[in-house]
Amino acid sequence: MTIHNSDKLLDLVKIEKKILDFWEKEKIFDKVQSKSYPKKFIFYEGPPTANGAPGIHHGLARAYKDIITRYRNLKGYWVLRKAGWDTHGLPVEIQVEKQIGIKTKSDIEKFGISKFNELCKKSVWEFKNLWDKFTKRIGYLLDLNNPYITYENYYIESNWWILKKIWQKNLLYQDFKVVPYCPRCETSLSSHEVAQGYEDIEETSIYIKFKVLNSQFDLPCYFLVWTTTPWTLPANLALAVNPEIDYVWVRTQNEILILAKNRLTVLKQDNYEIIKEQKGKQLENLKYEPLYSDLLEQKPANIENAFKVLEAEFATDIEGTGIVHIAPMYGEDDFSLGKKYSLPQYHTVSKSGKFLDFIKNWQGLNIREANPLIIEELKNRGLLYGTEKIIHTYPFCWRCNTPLLYYAYDSWFIKTSSLKDKLIENNEKINWVPENLKHGRFGEWLKDNKDWNLSRKRYWGTPLPIWKCANNHELAVGSLKELYDFNYFKTNFYLMRHGEADSNIKSYNSCYPEKKINNLTVKGEKQVRKTAQELRSKNINFDLIVASDLQRTKQTAQILKEYYPKTKLIFDKNLREVNFGSLNNKPLKIFQDFYKQIIDSDLKFKAKINPQAESFEEVLKRVTKTIEKLVAKYPNKNILIISHGLPLRLLSFKLNGALDYKQFDFFGDQKLSQVKNYSYANLPKNRNKLDFHRPYIDQVVLKCPQCNEPMTRIEDLIDVWFDSGAMPISQMHFPFNFLKEGEDPLKIDYKKLMKKTNYLFPADYISEAIDQTRGWFYSLLAISTLLDLGPSYLNAISFNLVLDENGQKMSKSKGNIVDPWEMIEKYGADSLRWYFYTINNPGEYKKFKEKDLSAAKGEILTLLNILRFFEFYNKSKLDFNKKPTNLSIIEKWIEERFKKLVIEVDNNLNNYKVFEAARLIEEFINDFSKWYLRRIRQKFQKPANKKEFENHSIFLANLLMDVSKLIAPFIPFTAEYLYQELLGLSKNKKDYPQSVHLLEFPKSTLKINQQILDKMQIVREISENVLMLRAQNSLKVRQPLKILEIKLKNKKLSLSKEFLEILEQELNIKKVKIVSQFSKKHQVVNSTSDNFDLELEIYLDETLIQEGIIREIIRNIQELRQKANLTPKDKITLYLDFSKNLDFLKTKKDFFKKETNASQVLFTKVKNKYQNLLKLDNDQEILISIKTNN
Repeated sequence: MTIHNSDKLLDLVKIEKKILDFWEKEKIFDKVQSKSYPKKFIFYEGPPTANGAPGIHHGLARAYKDIITRYRNLKGYWVLRKAGWDTHGLPVEIQVEKQIGIKTKSDIEKFGISKFNELCKKSVWEFKNLWDKFTKRIGYLLDLNNPYITYENYYIESNWWILKKIWQKNLLYQDFKVVPYCPRCETSLSSHEVAQGYEDIEETSIYIKFKVLNSQFDLPCYFLVWTTTPWTLPANLALAVNPEIDYVWVRTQNEILILAKNRLTVLKQDNYEIIKEQKGKQLENLKYEPLYSDLLEQKPANIENAFKVLEAEFATDIEGTGIVHIAPMYGEDDFSLGKKYSLPQYHTVSKSGKFLDFIKNWQGLNIREANPLIIEELKNRGLLYGTEKIIHTYPFCWRCNTPLLYYAYDSWFIKTSSLKDKLIENNEKINWVPENLKHGRFGEWLKDNKDWNLSRKRYWGTPLPIWKCANNHELAVGSLKELYDFNYFKTNFYLMRHGEADSNIKSYNSCYPEKKINNLTVKGEKQVRKTAQELRSKNINFDLIVASDLQRTKQTAQILKEYYPKTKLIFDKNLREVNFGSLNNKPLKIFQDFYKQIIDSDLKFKAKINPQAESFEEVLKRVTKTIEKLVAKYPNKNILIISHGLPLRLLSFKLNGALDYKQFDFFGDQKLSQVKNYSYANLPKNRNKLDFHRPYIDQVVLKCPQCNEPMTRIEDLIDVWFDSGAMPISQMHFPFNFLKEGEDPLKIDYKKLMKKTNYLFPADYISEAIDQTRGWFYSLLAISTLLDLGPSYLNAISFNLVLDENGQKMSKSKGNIVDPWEMIEKYGADSLRWYFYTINNPGEYKKFKEKDLSAAKGEILTLLNILRFFEFYNKSKLDFNKKPTNLSIIEKWIEERFKKLVIEVDNNLNNYKVFEAARLIEEFINDFSKWYLRRIRQKFQKPANKKEFENHSIFLANLLMDVSKLIAPFIPFTAEYLYQELLGLSKNKKDYPQSVHLLEFPKSTLKINQQILDKMQIVREISENVLMLRAQNSLKVRQPLKILEIKLKNKKLSLSKEFLEILEQELNIKKVKIVSQFSKKHQVVNSTSDNFDLELEIYLDETLIQEGIIREIIRNIQELRQKANLTPKDKITLYLDFSKNLDFLKTKKDFFKKETNASQVLFTKVKNKYQNLLKLDNDQEILISIKTNN
């Protein structure tokens, strides 16, 4: 592959697009997945919904998912990379509502549930192509061709199986209690959904007066009550006090107020008198006048227990007045207290959040709109004591952003609270990154675990598979087979294969048209008669016999007719043998061998052996057509079907309720003349195709196993988070795809089945945003714990949100959304990935700044500039297999430095510490570029000989090759580019795999020479100290100095000549010495550290000053050469113009020629395009000009 970019500036975006084309053309992903690996690594993809475009945060998610899976590939693991799509739920419904211009559930039902759900199904794929493109563009290796899809029947069936298991454990129950509820969506929410939608809001809280009845005082007495929800006041049925708190009766100018003693600060006046003090329990049963008569007039059950003071521990004197207004239908504590004291359970607010008609003042009004009107009405009646603005955290619907209610509602729950200890125990087995999530945000959530509010009264989602009869018996359905078994309307089918025929003996294909007579044999006739007699002996009667119209099935049917003379017989061409096309009357083995070689079930079902032949799928379609016609015309009848081997196998597959072609036994066979019995039920059908969704599933009537009465399904759907949390099971259609014929999915030991089949569970790794700790992370763990499977994932990286640069959440309304495509097209996908890995730890907020992304791109370019350096000096191919010899100390050091890096990166990635690993690579690239490359540059520019040049080149090539393998999980495009460019310069290209992603991760078992690393570290510390001394004394590095002496404090540590030469080159010092005592010098500066003492002579004699000037000139000339785009081989003419006191420069003509590749040096002034004016410290100037010679 040729990717080489000849532009002066590397264009990462162009490079990445070429690499994408290469990966696509060469099917690199397929090769990665099909490569032989000794181990497996299981990754679960959290399913996104494709009804919106991917955002910048999805880039973060995909980057973190991809790096670990790529790393595991390189470490020798086959990785499960199954894509998934979350296709159900209210976000989808809301989008469709907007699309067709409706808002309420009643609008949906008028529009039609079937039509509405069809639009929902279509909506979820609106942005799929964009998602697929984004996934590929960011370099995320994912199997997009075989995703799991949560709306598919197979997925729903596995969900039902899980729910049936939960039902069998008595952990699924129905209850009427207060739940978080969205009046816009008209459905309840689970606690983990609520956790995703909290916002800080400002509201008006009010203090109101409830008049005490039968007071002993001459002034009117009132309970002073505080509330933040005025709309609940028409539903008031009691007041609550804490039995152990002190309450006081306070006389003001014209009334008496009752409140907690500790809350006297809420009173508006200071001139009050406490006339009575008592405990809360002494206030119990005091009666008060209802604020409103509306509820009283409805005469609900138990109304006689209302409008009095009750004891409640939840009443406190921390805020408000210490007296709590109780509206049992609109608060969890209120509801529990109402049940305890048998208060009425009666709604004043509809499910759409509007007052019911009997609330006279505000009937039909939205409760939020009614709040200010209620406050005004109380004020007019003299019952409003005061108001105040408060800011508090309030839950909003995470799907439509409507403020939630706490609303008494009939719902289905999973009793997850009973599994709290198991959930906590399983959480302990998970490695969390960041680790504080284990016992922090996630662990605390588990400790406060509440029962999972599972049901949703909506339309587009997985139906809750519970049926009820008139006698209130309930049945949970756990499979399609159970829909058959319990179906109220069933047709019994007996499938019979014809008797032995001539084609069976001679083993040839025989289909329509029958050019060759194919009669039953004598043995075949006997077989059929024997079967008929057995059916008769079992008193099995038929209402209809339907047979294929081929000769052998006709003869079989006519024999059966003798035994069932009153039964109607019809022939149907849809029951014929499969059409073999040009293989009709040819050996059967050819047909069998053709299908045996096709491994994939879907392909096998669609394949045709020749153009005239039928596929299995086409046969299934025609036999199904006949079955469905018979069911419609002959419900609850017994029908005998007489057909051939393959059509009967396909019918068995259909009647068994299989949902996946993988469940079809391609090479099983029904014996000749054998009869098998199946029931075909009234199943949920959408255009003659099975569809478990509403409204089709609602039409399925079952027979109650307890009383035989008809059962109808409750209308609820299940929480969409159950869909996504069930994916470890449902994505593979477990257990159904793993059962042998006859095994019952609801009785099988599924744990043994998982072990036996090496089921891909649990996940070794998952990754999602931190808001998913109470969403997908929780639902995954809850479902696996409910099934007694332990944790469903062992390692999890949870990353925080991407905010704008000011720390604000991104939103369209704020205009601060960052378009990921724009960033990728500007900086490249690898730059975005590298930014996410290196900016901070995954658990921290990412305040997105484009300059940080630009810096990430700069780091990648730094690495690629090392490659460009290599390519600049190497134009011919090298033998990469040749081992370099006589390495310089800087090469030995960078080699050891890389070995150590590999160990540390490997260790960090193995422990899911991506940020730490990336930062180590970042530091290495810096060292590679700024320390190694500066030291080695001279070896390439002016090698001693060809052998030395080749030696250094092979060393650098192999190091870059290893670097490409190390960075492959992080920045896959850059790694591939690096690898492919190096392969282009290798004589050994055939020895290497086609892509860097087919290689192995660098070995981390090599022994490190720590002594070289320690010594180089000392050298770098010395260098930093000396550079600081230069800066403090205004001495540029280009100014040579005479001597540096070093006293090492560690007597065991020594620096060889090579290390000292590095210091001489780096610091521009004539002589660097290790000494035990400092020598006498002219003018010195000193520095000290834990490892050494330094003494640097800074006195400049004339020779040093002149040398410094010459170096400045050389630097300026090199800058001019770069500006003119010259290569080192390009000749120039050099012009220098200066004053007489710089005449020493004329003696350096040959030096200038050699150092700058000048053909001639002229000491004269010229006007030229490429020139610099060099100003020296003593105010002298040198005009430097160059002219190209070409």
